[in-house]
Amino acid sequence: MSGCTKRCFDSVAALRRLNPQVLRNLLAIFPGFAKERGIALPPKATAEKLEYEKICAALMGDAVPADLDEVLFLASKLGNSRGWEAIEDQAREDRRPLPLRADMGDADLAILLAIEDWPKHRLFLERANARARVNGKSAFVYYPPARDWRSHYMKPTGERLTEARDYLAQHFVDCGFAENVKHGRATEIIPYDFEKEIWFLIRYPGRLRRQSGCCKTGTWESYVFNPEQYDAVVYNKVYCDLRMNTHRKTEHVKYRIACGRLLFGDDTSNAFLDKVPVVTLEPLMGERSAELFNSKDIPGLASIMPVETYYEKWGFPPRQFTEKNKNGCSVLSGAPYGTRVLPEDALTALRLVVAYTLDNGHKGKLTLHQVGNRVNFERDGDSVVLEKWLRDRQFVKDFVEVAADASKAA
Repeated sequence: MSGCTKRCFDSVAALRRLNPQVLRNLLAIFPGFAKERGIALPPKATAEKLEYEKICAALMGDAVPADLDEVLFLASKLGNSRGWEAIEDQAREDRRPLPLRADMGDADLAILLAIEDWPKHRLFLERANARARVNGKSAFVYYPPARDWRSHYMKPTGERLTEARDYLAQHFVDCGFAENVKHGRATEIIPYDFEKEIWFLIRYPGRLRRQSGCCKTGTWESYVFNPEQYDAVVYNKVYCDLRMNTHRKTEHVKYRIACGRLLFGDDTSNAFLDKVPVVTLEPLMGERSAELFNSKDIPGLASIMPVETYYEKWGFPPRQFTEKNKNGCSVLSGAPYGTRVLPEDALTALRLVVAYTLDNGHKGKLTLHQVGNRVNFERDGDSVVLEKWLRDRQFVKDFVEVAADASKAA
Protein backbone atom coordinates (compact mmCIF):
# COMPACT_ATOMS: atom_id res chain seq x y z
CA MET A 1 0.00 0.00 0.00
CA SER A 2 2.77 2.32 -0.98
CA GLY A 3 1.99 5.99 -0.47
CA CYS A 4 -0.74 5.49 2.13
CA THR A 5 1.08 7.24 4.97
CA LYS A 6 1.72 10.17 2.64
CA ARG A 7 -2.04 10.74 2.62
CA CYS A 8 -2.52 10.23 6.37
CA PHE A 9 0.41 11.44 8.48
CA ASP A 10 2.26 13.66 6.05
CA SER A 11 3.23 16.36 8.53
CA VAL A 12 4.53 16.83 12.05
CA ALA A 13 1.16 18.30 13.03
CA ALA A 14 -0.61 15.15 11.85
CA LEU A 15 1.78 12.88 13.75
CA ARG A 16 1.32 14.92 16.92
CA ARG A 17 -2.36 13.96 16.89
CA LEU A 18 -1.29 10.46 17.90
CA ASN A 19 -0.52 9.53 21.48
CA PRO A 20 3.34 9.74 21.71
CA GLN A 21 3.70 6.38 23.47
CA VAL A 22 1.46 4.67 20.93
CA LEU A 23 3.48 6.10 18.04
CA ARG A 24 6.71 5.07 19.74
CA ASN A 25 5.47 1.50 20.35
CA LEU A 26 4.39 1.18 16.72
CA LEU A 27 7.78 2.30 15.43
CA ALA A 28 9.54 0.01 17.89
CA ILE A 29 8.06 -2.99 16.07
CA PHE A 30 10.29 -2.01 13.15
CA PRO A 31 13.66 -1.40 14.86
CA GLY A 32 15.65 -1.75 11.64
CA PHE A 33 13.65 1.00 9.98
CA ALA A 34 14.00 3.32 12.99
CA LYS A 35 17.73 2.65 13.28
CA GLU A 36 18.41 3.26 9.57
CA ARG A 37 16.57 6.61 9.79
CA GLY A 38 18.36 7.62 12.99
CA ILE A 39 15.15 7.79 15.02
CA ALA A 40 15.59 7.50 18.79
CA LEU A 41 12.78 5.70 20.62
CA PRO A 42 12.80 6.50 24.35
CA PRO A 43 11.09 3.90 26.57
CA LYS A 44 8.77 6.55 27.99
CA ALA A 45 7.78 8.73 25.06
CA THR A 46 6.38 12.23 25.36
CA ALA A 47 5.66 14.90 22.78
CA GLU A 48 8.89 16.63 23.83
CA LYS A 49 11.07 13.51 23.53
CA LEU A 50 9.93 12.18 20.15
CA GLU A 51 11.83 13.34 17.07
CA TYR A 52 8.81 14.21 14.99
CA GLU A 53 10.78 15.84 12.16
CA LYS A 54 12.85 12.68 11.64
CA ILE A 55 9.79 10.43 11.95
CA CYS A 56 7.84 12.46 9.42
CA ALA A 57 10.76 12.50 6.97
CA ALA A 58 11.18 8.74 7.34
CA LEU A 59 7.50 8.03 6.72
CA MET A 60 7.50 10.32 3.71
CA GLY A 61 10.56 8.61 2.25
CA ASP A 62 10.98 5.41 0.32
CA ALA A 63 11.15 1.82 1.61
CA VAL A 64 8.62 2.28 4.44
CA PRO A 65 7.78 -1.23 5.76
CA ALA A 66 4.49 -2.32 4.22
CA ASP A 67 2.98 -3.33 7.58
CA LEU A 68 3.87 0.02 9.15
CA ASP A 69 2.36 1.84 6.19
CA GLU A 70 -0.77 -0.30 6.45
CA VAL A 71 -1.34 0.23 10.17
CA LEU A 72 -0.95 4.00 9.94
CA PHE A 73 -3.23 4.23 6.92
CA LEU A 74 -6.01 2.06 8.36
CA ALA A 75 -5.77 3.70 11.80
CA SER A 76 -6.30 7.10 10.21
CA LYS A 77 -9.14 5.78 8.08
CA LEU A 78 -10.93 4.17 11.03
CA GLY A 79 -10.02 6.90 13.51
CA ASN A 80 -13.50 8.40 13.70
CA SER A 81 -16.86 7.56 15.26
CA ARG A 82 -18.13 5.56 12.30
CA GLY A 83 -14.87 3.65 11.96
CA TRP A 84 -14.91 2.94 15.67
CA GLU A 85 -18.27 1.18 15.29
CA ALA A 86 -16.64 -1.23 12.85
CA ILE A 87 -13.71 -1.73 15.25
CA GLU A 88 -16.12 -2.49 18.10
CA ASP A 89 -18.00 -5.01 15.97
CA GLN A 90 -14.77 -6.68 14.86
CA ALA A 91 -13.44 -6.83 18.41
CA ARG A 92 -16.72 -8.36 19.55
CA GLU A 93 -16.48 -11.02 16.84
CA ASP A 94 -12.84 -11.73 17.77
CA ARG A 95 -13.79 -11.73 21.48
CA ARG A 96 -11.16 -9.12 22.26
CA PRO A 97 -11.51 -6.53 25.03
CA LEU A 98 -11.29 -2.92 23.91
CA PRO A 99 -8.59 -0.78 25.59
CA LEU A 100 -10.87 2.16 26.40
CA ARG A 101 -8.64 4.90 27.78
CA ALA A 102 -9.47 8.55 28.35
CA ASP A 103 -5.98 9.67 27.28
CA MET A 104 -6.26 8.17 23.79
CA GLY A 105 -8.19 8.99 20.65
CA ASP A 106 -9.83 6.67 18.14
CA ALA A 107 -6.70 6.40 15.96
CA ASP A 108 -4.55 5.64 19.03
CA LEU A 109 -6.84 2.83 20.13
CA ALA A 110 -7.00 1.45 16.61
CA ILE A 111 -3.19 1.21 16.51
CA LEU A 112 -3.13 -0.44 19.95
CA LEU A 113 -5.53 -3.15 18.75
CA ALA A 114 -3.38 -3.80 15.69
CA ILE A 115 0.02 -4.02 17.41
CA GLU A 116 -1.01 -5.95 20.53
CA ASP A 117 1.04 -9.18 20.59
CA TRP A 118 2.42 -8.29 17.15
CA PRO A 119 2.02 -9.85 14.63
CA LYS A 120 -0.91 -11.84 16.07
CA HIS A 121 -3.46 -9.10 15.34
CA ARG A 122 -1.73 -7.65 12.27
CA LEU A 123 -4.84 -8.04 10.08
CA PHE A 124 -7.34 -6.74 12.66
CA LEU A 125 -7.67 -3.25 11.18
CA GLU A 126 -7.93 -4.64 7.66
CA ARG A 127 -10.88 -6.80 8.71
CA ALA A 128 -12.44 -3.86 10.57
CA ASN A 129 -12.03 -1.67 7.49
CA ALA A 130 -13.68 -4.32 5.34
CA ARG A 131 -16.51 -4.52 7.88
CA ALA A 132 -17.00 -0.76 7.60
CA ARG A 133 -17.37 -1.23 3.86
CA VAL A 134 -20.02 -3.88 4.45
CA ASN A 135 -22.15 -1.26 6.21
CA GLY A 136 -22.03 1.24 3.34
CA LYS A 137 -24.66 1.96 0.73
CA SER A 138 -24.55 -0.42 -2.21
CA ALA A 139 -26.45 -2.08 -5.03
CA PHE A 140 -26.42 -5.87 -5.22
CA VAL A 141 -26.98 -7.93 -8.35
CA TYR A 142 -28.36 -11.45 -7.80
CA TYR A 143 -27.34 -14.70 -9.52
CA PRO A 144 -29.31 -17.93 -9.02
CA PRO A 145 -27.65 -21.35 -8.64
CA ALA A 146 -27.46 -23.72 -11.62
CA ARG A 147 -28.48 -26.54 -9.25
CA ASP A 148 -28.90 -27.12 -5.53
CA TRP A 149 -25.32 -26.89 -4.28
CA ARG A 150 -26.08 -26.82 -0.57
CA SER A 151 -24.97 -30.41 0.12
CA HIS A 152 -21.66 -29.61 -1.62
CA TYR A 153 -20.93 -26.53 0.49
CA MET A 154 -17.45 -26.48 2.03
CA LYS A 155 -16.32 -23.90 4.55
CA PRO A 156 -13.50 -21.97 2.87
CA THR A 157 -10.05 -23.01 4.09
CA GLY A 158 -6.82 -21.07 3.94
CA GLU A 159 -5.54 -23.14 1.03
CA ARG A 160 -8.68 -22.72 -1.08
CA LEU A 161 -8.87 -19.01 -0.22
CA THR A 162 -5.29 -18.63 -1.44
CA GLU A 163 -6.16 -20.42 -4.70
CA ALA A 164 -9.19 -18.15 -5.22
CA ARG A 165 -7.09 -15.09 -4.39
CA ASP A 166 -4.40 -16.10 -6.88
CA TYR A 167 -7.03 -16.73 -9.56
CA LEU A 168 -8.50 -13.26 -9.09
CA ALA A 169 -5.05 -11.68 -8.78
CA GLN A 170 -4.17 -13.05 -12.21
CA HIS A 171 -7.36 -11.51 -13.57
CA PHE A 172 -6.37 -8.08 -12.24
CA VAL A 173 -2.89 -8.56 -13.68
CA ASP A 174 -4.49 -9.32 -17.05
CA CYS A 175 -6.53 -6.12 -16.66
CA GLY A 176 -3.31 -4.17 -16.20
CA PHE A 177 -4.04 -3.23 -12.57
CA ALA A 178 -0.92 -4.95 -11.18
CA GLU A 179 2.40 -6.05 -12.60
CA ASN A 180 2.34 -9.70 -11.54
CA VAL A 181 0.39 -12.19 -9.41
CA LYS A 182 2.76 -11.77 -6.47
CA HIS A 183 2.40 -8.00 -6.43
CA GLY A 184 2.61 -7.65 -2.64
CA ARG A 185 -0.84 -7.88 -1.06
CA ALA A 186 -2.52 -6.18 -3.99
CA THR A 187 -5.42 -8.65 -4.07
CA GLU A 188 -7.02 -10.08 -0.94
CA ILE A 189 -10.21 -12.02 -0.14
CA ILE A 190 -11.51 -11.24 3.34
CA PRO A 191 -14.27 -13.67 4.46
CA TYR A 192 -17.02 -12.99 7.01
CA ASP A 193 -18.77 -16.24 7.84
CA PHE A 194 -22.25 -15.79 9.36
CA GLU A 195 -24.83 -18.43 10.18
CA LYS A 196 -26.98 -17.94 7.07
CA GLU A 197 -24.58 -16.09 4.76
CA ILE A 198 -20.91 -15.88 3.99
CA TRP A 199 -19.50 -12.54 2.79
CA PHE A 200 -16.34 -12.05 0.78
CA LEU A 201 -14.81 -8.56 0.66
CA ILE A 202 -12.43 -8.55 -2.30
CA ARG A 203 -9.74 -5.90 -2.24
CA TYR A 204 -7.77 -5.15 -5.39
CA PRO A 205 -5.84 -2.29 -7.00
CA GLY A 206 -7.83 0.03 -9.22
CA ARG A 207 -6.66 1.69 -12.40
CA LEU A 208 -3.41 3.64 -12.02
CA ARG A 209 -3.84 7.26 -10.99
CA ARG A 210 -1.49 10.21 -11.20
CA GLN A 211 -2.19 13.00 -8.77
CA SER A 212 -0.34 16.18 -7.88
CA GLY A 213 0.13 17.10 -4.27
CA CYS A 214 2.00 19.71 -2.26
CA CYS A 215 4.55 18.35 0.24
CA LYS A 216 5.39 20.01 3.56
CA THR A 217 8.14 22.16 1.95
CA GLY A 218 5.62 23.73 -0.43
CA THR A 219 6.92 21.83 -3.43
CA TRP A 220 4.39 20.33 -5.81
CA GLU A 221 5.07 16.66 -6.52
CA SER A 222 3.44 13.97 -8.64
CA TYR A 223 2.19 10.84 -6.89
CA VAL A 224 1.50 7.68 -8.86
CA PHE A 225 -0.57 4.97 -7.17
CA ASN A 226 -3.27 2.35 -7.65
CA PRO A 227 -6.26 3.27 -5.45
CA GLU A 228 -7.72 0.43 -3.41
CA GLN A 229 -11.07 -0.95 -4.53
CA TYR A 230 -13.47 -3.19 -2.65
CA ASP A 231 -16.12 -5.50 -4.09
CA ALA A 232 -18.58 -7.51 -2.00
CA VAL A 233 -19.77 -11.01 -2.89
CA VAL A 234 -22.33 -12.80 -0.69
CA TYR A 235 -23.41 -16.45 -0.78
CA ASN A 236 -26.71 -17.29 0.92
CA LYS A 237 -26.42 -20.71 2.57
CA VAL A 238 -30.20 -21.09 2.89
CA TYR A 239 -31.29 -20.07 -0.62
CA CYS A 240 -28.07 -21.08 -2.43
CA ASP A 241 -27.79 -17.93 -4.54
CA LEU A 242 -25.10 -15.32 -4.98
CA ARG A 243 -25.29 -11.55 -4.92
CA MET A 244 -22.53 -9.08 -5.54
CA ASN A 245 -21.78 -5.38 -5.35
CA THR A 246 -18.89 -4.39 -7.61
CA HIS A 247 -17.30 -1.34 -9.19
CA ARG A 248 -17.30 -3.01 -12.62
CA LYS A 249 -19.52 -5.61 -14.28
CA THR A 250 -16.38 -7.14 -15.82
CA GLU A 251 -15.54 -9.00 -12.60
CA HIS A 252 -18.91 -10.76 -12.23
CA VAL A 253 -18.00 -13.82 -14.31
CA LYS A 254 -14.68 -14.20 -12.50
CA TYR A 255 -16.34 -13.92 -9.10
CA ARG A 256 -18.96 -16.53 -10.02
CA ILE A 257 -16.22 -18.95 -11.10
CA ALA A 258 -14.07 -18.22 -8.03
CA CYS A 259 -17.00 -18.72 -5.64
CA GLY A 260 -18.06 -21.96 -7.32
CA ARG A 261 -14.57 -23.39 -6.84
CA LEU A 262 -14.17 -21.98 -3.35
CA LEU A 263 -17.53 -23.09 -1.95
CA PHE A 264 -18.37 -26.26 -3.89
CA GLY A 265 -15.20 -27.39 -5.63
CA ASP A 266 -16.94 -26.72 -8.93
CA ASP A 267 -14.42 -26.08 -11.71
CA THR A 268 -16.77 -24.57 -14.27
CA SER A 269 -18.28 -21.15 -14.81
CA ASN A 270 -21.81 -22.52 -14.37
CA ALA A 271 -22.22 -22.78 -10.60
CA PHE A 272 -24.31 -19.58 -10.75
CA LEU A 273 -26.35 -18.50 -13.75
CA ASP A 274 -26.34 -15.22 -15.59
CA LYS A 275 -29.32 -13.40 -17.15
CA VAL A 276 -31.96 -15.27 -15.14
CA PRO A 277 -34.61 -13.07 -13.43
CA VAL A 278 -34.22 -13.17 -9.65
CA VAL A 279 -35.62 -9.81 -8.48
CA THR A 280 -39.26 -9.23 -9.41
CA LEU A 281 -41.92 -6.64 -8.56
CA GLU A 282 -44.77 -8.89 -9.67
CA PRO A 283 -46.10 -9.18 -6.08
CA LEU A 284 -47.07 -5.48 -6.28
CA MET A 285 -49.64 -6.32 -8.95
CA GLY A 286 -51.80 -8.41 -6.59
CA GLU A 287 -55.24 -7.46 -5.31
CA ARG A 288 -54.08 -7.54 -1.68
CA SER A 289 -50.54 -6.28 -2.26
CA ALA A 290 -50.82 -3.71 0.57
CA GLU A 291 -50.54 -6.65 2.99
CA LEU A 292 -46.97 -7.24 1.81
CA PHE A 293 -45.88 -4.44 4.11
CA ASN A 294 -46.91 -6.08 7.35
CA SER A 295 -43.71 -6.62 9.36
CA LYS A 296 -45.00 -8.60 12.34
CA ASP A 297 -43.79 -11.95 10.96
CA ILE A 298 -40.23 -10.75 10.20
CA PRO A 299 -37.86 -11.01 13.21
CA GLY A 300 -35.90 -7.80 13.73
CA LEU A 301 -38.09 -5.67 11.44
CA ALA A 302 -40.14 -3.06 13.33
CA SER A 303 -41.84 -1.48 10.30
CA ILE A 304 -41.66 -1.25 6.53
CA MET A 305 -43.66 0.86 4.08
CA PRO A 306 -43.59 1.81 0.38
CA VAL A 307 -42.60 5.45 -0.11
CA GLU A 308 -42.17 5.51 -3.90
CA THR A 309 -43.47 3.44 -6.83
CA TYR A 310 -42.58 3.67 -10.50
CA TYR A 311 -44.81 1.78 -12.92
CA GLU A 312 -46.32 1.65 -16.40
CA LYS A 313 -50.01 1.91 -17.27
CA TRP A 314 -51.87 0.65 -20.30
CA GLY A 315 -51.71 2.95 -23.30
CA PHE A 316 -50.30 3.32 -26.80
CA PRO A 317 -47.46 3.56 -26.06
CA PRO A 318 -47.51 2.57 -22.33
CA ARG A 319 -47.15 5.56 -20.02
CA GLN A 320 -44.89 5.66 -16.99
CA PHE A 321 -45.85 7.11 -13.61
CA THR A 322 -44.05 7.85 -10.36
CA GLU A 323 -45.94 8.11 -7.08
CA LYS A 324 -44.47 9.20 -3.76
CA ASN A 325 -45.94 10.72 -0.66
CA LYS A 326 -44.77 13.90 1.03
CA ASN A 327 -42.26 13.83 3.88
CA GLY A 328 -41.40 10.20 3.24
CA CYS A 329 -44.82 8.91 4.28
CA SER A 330 -46.26 5.69 2.90
CA VAL A 331 -47.92 5.80 -0.51
CA LEU A 332 -50.60 3.63 1.11
CA SER A 333 -51.75 6.53 3.31
CA GLY A 334 -55.44 7.01 2.73
CA ALA A 335 -55.60 3.69 0.82
CA PRO A 336 -55.85 5.35 -2.64
CA TYR A 337 -56.26 1.95 -4.35
CA GLY A 338 -57.93 0.05 -1.55
CA THR A 339 -56.01 -3.13 -0.75
CA ARG A 340 -53.77 -2.63 -3.77
CA VAL A 341 -50.44 -0.78 -3.97
CA LEU A 342 -50.83 0.09 -7.67
CA PRO A 343 -53.96 1.03 -9.66
CA GLU A 344 -55.84 -1.77 -11.42
CA ASP A 345 -54.81 -0.54 -14.87
CA ALA A 346 -51.09 -0.71 -14.01
CA LEU A 347 -49.26 -2.76 -16.63
CA THR A 348 -46.05 -3.53 -14.76
CA ALA A 349 -44.03 -2.26 -11.80
CA LEU A 350 -40.52 -1.02 -12.59
CA ARG A 351 -39.12 0.25 -9.29
CA LEU A 352 -40.09 0.23 -5.62
CA VAL A 353 -38.60 2.23 -2.75
CA VAL A 354 -39.43 1.22 0.81
CA ALA A 355 -38.52 2.82 4.14
CA TYR A 356 -37.87 0.56 7.11
CA THR A 357 -37.03 0.62 10.79
CA LEU A 358 -35.31 -2.30 12.51
CA ASP A 359 -35.89 -3.36 16.10
CA ASN A 360 -32.41 -2.01 16.94
CA GLY A 361 -33.45 1.46 15.77
CA HIS A 362 -31.61 1.46 12.43
CA LYS A 363 -33.57 3.26 9.73
CA GLY A 364 -33.01 3.22 6.02
CA LYS A 365 -34.41 2.75 2.54
CA LEU A 366 -34.41 -0.21 0.20
CA THR A 367 -34.80 0.11 -3.59
CA LEU A 368 -35.86 -2.79 -5.84
CA HIS A 369 -35.33 -2.68 -9.60
CA GLN A 370 -37.33 -4.94 -11.90
CA VAL A 371 -34.62 -4.71 -14.57
CA GLY A 372 -31.11 -5.92 -13.77
CA ASN A 373 -31.76 -8.22 -10.78
CA ARG A 374 -30.68 -5.33 -8.56
CA VAL A 375 -31.51 -4.34 -4.99
CA ASN A 376 -30.05 -1.17 -3.42
CA PHE A 377 -29.41 -1.45 0.31
CA GLU A 378 -29.08 1.71 2.41
CA ARG A 379 -26.90 -0.21 4.85
CA ASP A 380 -25.58 -3.64 3.90
CA GLY A 381 -25.43 -4.70 7.53
CA ASP A 382 -29.25 -4.60 7.63
CA SER A 383 -29.54 -7.04 4.74
CA VAL A 384 -29.88 -10.16 6.88
CA VAL A 385 -33.24 -8.91 8.22
CA LEU A 386 -34.37 -7.37 4.93
CA GLU A 387 -33.50 -10.51 2.96
CA LYS A 388 -36.07 -12.40 5.05
CA TRP A 389 -38.77 -9.90 4.05
CA LEU A 390 -37.72 -9.92 0.40
CA ARG A 391 -37.82 -13.72 0.22
CA ASP A 392 -41.08 -14.19 2.11
CA ARG A 393 -42.84 -11.59 -0.05
CA GLN A 394 -41.41 -13.20 -3.22
CA PHE A 395 -39.62 -10.03 -4.35
CA VAL A 396 -36.51 -12.24 -4.58
CA LYS A 397 -37.27 -15.62 -6.13
CA ASP A 398 -36.25 -18.97 -4.66
CA PHE A 399 -34.44 -21.49 -6.88
CA VAL A 400 -34.09 -24.32 -4.37
CA GLU A 401 -36.59 -25.90 -2.03
CA VAL A 402 -36.36 -24.35 1.42
CA ALA A 403 -37.87 -26.06 4.45
CA ALA A 404 -40.34 -23.96 6.40
CA ASP A 405 -38.21 -24.01 9.56
CA ALA A 406 -35.10 -22.96 7.62
CA SER A 407 -37.01 -20.11 5.97
CA LYS A 408 -38.23 -18.87 9.34
CA ALA A 409 -34.69 -18.87 10.71
CA ALA A 410 -33.16 -17.22 7.66
